[in-house]
Amino acid sequence: MTKVKTTLNEEMAALTLTNDYGMSVEIINFGARIKSIKFPINAIPTEMILGYASAQEYINDEFYLGATCGRVCNRIASGKFELGGRQYQLSLNDGENCLHGGVDNFSLRFWQVDEESVTDSSVTLSLFSKDGDQGFPGNLELSVTYQLSADNKLSIQYSAYTDLPTPVNLTNHAYFNLAEQDCQSLYLQMRSSAYLETDSANIPTGNIISVAGTDYNFREPAAIGYRQQHTEDESLKTKKGYDHCFVLDNTPFEQPKAILTSLKNQISLSVYTDQSAIQLYTGYYLSGNFSSYQGVCLEAQNYTDADNNKHFPSNILKSKQQYQRKIVYKFEAIN
Repeated sequence: MTKVKTTLNEEMAALTLTNDYGMSVEIINFGARIKSIKFPINAIPTEMILGYASAQEYINDEFYLGATCGRVCNRIASGKFELGGRQYQLSLNDGENCLHGGVDNFSLRFWQVDEESVTDSSVTLSLFSKDGDQGFPGNLELSVTYQLSADNKLSIQYSAYTDLPTPVNLTNHAYFNLAEQDCQSLYLQMRSSAYLETDSANIPTGNIISVAGTDYNFREPAAIGYRQQHTEDESLKTKKGYDHCFVLDNTPFEQPKAILTSLKNQISLSVYTDQSAIQLYTGYYLSGNFSSYQGVCLEAQNYTDADNNKHFPSNILKSKQQYQRKIVYKFEAIN
């Protein structure tokens, strides 16, 4: 484990998970982030995700690269929700809305590395979020465990406890490109029959729309860039691509909910999860060191703004309950 002092008087820790196949995953404790995923192409370890060259550069990251997002990922309308007859006001960091937990969200904090958990293939990081943090009720104790298997599966296990009822919705925000220049030529397939209609600020209207006959239908593999460039859908044109929440089919965990494929590099990424939705974001707003569409996010999570839509699955974690969610990224050579 590598440790470096930062300008924030905190220690940046970097850990590398490896397996015998030649795959490696680098984890940093700032934001409990995935910094790097390398998978062999023609026996050469090759980067699969978007990232900065050094761990220090993540301190000023505004794109949530590889980050653990919470206490509630995605958007909460006007940063408000009601719970137990009381209205809560959250910090606003996305116009008039709360995004990924607020101004000082979990992606911008140094997590504690459980040094006893560190092995060549696994690490657990933990964080304590006090009552009132960003406006959320309840003291929240949470952890994320990353584990790399011999068959090239990167598993992410989230666990959380609270002493008061509070919304919890955690995800990972890695941008995948499977070693291509951008995500435009990648093919995507998803087990999703519906998506959430949203307004111009990406806030759900409450309507759940069938993907049938639309450019949101990824039930069969489709090229991301071709869809974005040829769409007649007003929402896709206005948002310059996908930034939409897809409702996942209720299928067994063992069946992948999404498959991303690079025909050029003959690699596939299968996403397994027990989450109810995936936010598909194709990275239009990437800038600076990066360019639009340089990576695609497949953010397994609960429905967006479930806290203000009572017919959506609830985000509320009650006291004495345990929040448990899992995401698995499996990489395979398909040649």
